[in-house]
Amino acid sequence: MIGIPATADASLVEAVELDRAGDDHPELSRVLAYWTLKRQDRFAPRRADIDPVDLVESLSRITLSDVLRTGAAGEALDFRYRLCGTEICTTHWRDPTGQAPRDMRPPAFGALLHDHYTQAVQRRAPMVHLITMTTPDKSRSYVRLLLPLSEDGATVTMLMTVDSKQQNTRALLDYFDKVSRKGPVTRKNE
Repeated sequence: MIGIPATADASLVEAVELDRAGDDHPELSRVLAYWTLKRQDRFAPRRADIDPVDLVESLSRITLSDVLRTGAAGEALDFRYRLCGTEICTTHWRDPTGQAPRDMRPPAFGALLHDHYTQAVQRRAPMVHLITMTTPDKSRSYVRLLLPLSEDGATVTMLMTVDSKQQNTRALLDYFDKVSRKGPVTRKNE
């Protein structure tokens, strides 16, 4: 669990990792099944293997991010949004294309995204998180599927995320409370 002291006008961002997409989010399960089919015997499919026509139901909730490796041995990771669906832009009141996840607001949310993206690159495997965010202006809860893509078959070169269709419901918040009691929760406060 990660915690940063809160202030009076603080934001709280929390996340818990889930076991894959599950039955509660069939659209995410379909995207995960599609990704699995496209990867074949590789750890991840190439970007060219993913056809947007096959993902019409989820396109507005998809992001694609380039993985940027820096440092002498390419050990430092950063990310740049290459594409952001219209619902992503609407939810965040701006188009983050060309920016890094760490540029997202509030800063605790950006830090959480960067941490999750880094973990996905290191694991070379799909990840699913239930994320809640409370700021003085708004509250948000959603499930996010995070999928690696690889152009060379050896390293993660891009990440694809898909946000759940179901967002900001009491059921999601109740579920977060239930699962966060069972395992580690990542918390970022400001």
